[in-house]
Amino acid sequence: MLSGYGRDAKILIAANAAGQLFLQFSIFIMPFYLAVLGYDMAAMGTFFSIQTFTGGLFFLIAGQVSLRLGYRRTLIISALLGLAGRLLQVAAINDYVLAIGFFLVGANMGLRQPNFTALLSEEVGEEQRHHAFSISFGLGTIFNALGVLIAGFAPDFFVGLGLTEGIAYRLVISLALLQFVLVIPALLIIRDVPVRNPRINWNRELVVKILKFSLPSALIGFGAGITIPYMSLYFKLQFGQTLAAISGIFFFQQLAMGLGSFGLPRLVHRIGPVKVITSFQSIAAFLFVIFPSIETFLLAALLYVVRSILMNIVWPINDSFMMGFFSTEEKATAAGIRRAFSTFMRGGGNYVGGLLFGTSLSYPFYATALLYVIATAIFYAFFIKHNE
Repeated sequence: MLSGYGRDAKILIAANAAGQLFLQFSIFIMPFYLAVLGYDMAAMGTFFSIQTFTGGLFFLIAGQVSLRLGYRRTLIISALLGLAGRLLQVAAINDYVLAIGFFLVGANMGLRQPNFTALLSEEVGEEQRHHAFSISFGLGTIFNALGVLIAGFAPDFFVGLGLTEGIAYRLVISLALLQFVLVIPALLIIRDVPVRNPRINWNRELVVKILKFSLPSALIGFGAGITIPYMSLYFKLQFGQTLAAISGIFFFQQLAMGLGSFGLPRLVHRIGPVKVITSFQSIAAFLFVIFPSIETFLLAALLYVVRSILMNIVWPINDSFMMGFFSTEEKATAAGIRRAFSTFMRGGGNYVGGLLFGTSLSYPFYATALLYVIATAIFYAFFIKHNE
């Protein structure tokens, strides 16, 4: 699976996969952890907003930081910030400590992803890029699935051992610290890719290229923000499902998505990246249009899993496709700006989604589908000529 890659590329892919186990683990369990600590939905929204908007801000500066420090050092700093943030979340001494914890985790998110994307694209050859990104995404997603499954069952397991609910959830969230125990040593042993020019030549062509990728991502981020954070709550309200059952949905979603991503490079090679991305996103939008009309839990769960696979499996192809348009010095900055657009819009979508779900359990899905269709059409118009 990883044959043909250099040592550092293999380490990056493996470390990312191991880290994803505990990243998704913490994302899934965090709302339930905060609820056990006594925080209501409004307080949770504040904490999540701090993390989201901090991530967006650090996405904007991620490229500039790596131009001065290098990709490797920036990733190490990012991991140390994330470790400090998780420690504060586990401690949860008071509201301010928790808020700082979410701020630091957001900073980790904003610095990490653009520089990981840029460094991996530099570590593999042009012909291997789509394959490397898909393999990295696939392995990470499979580990995501395991994390969700563990998070769904671990609290009840610890409570069954005689621990109080508060201690059980604190113990579960503390396992997320293992993400950094694995990732930091891996980053310390890889070599950095030298950045020959520490300054970016900002010109109209570069700005237009970044905006062409950022606009569709912003619309998709806004649409995803409307519905995705509320899906577990939707399954509970609409079908009365338990935490364990809901975690099962997300487990199978992540597992199938991870396995499916391994075969995606072949399809990209056959019909081109733009056609793969736009066709998958179009089908996903259609499934969200019909989603509110589904009246049985199993069918709704299946439809959601398929939609999630179609929508998310193309992101590594999208990242890889984008990297081909930028130089070594531009890659992290371009990726960071695109993710900043998506992250800020996702934060706005969270607010709109709360309003729409308060009005109807159907309207949010129609709004998300419409935004997906518009974003897909724009992406197709911008890039179909580069499909080959």
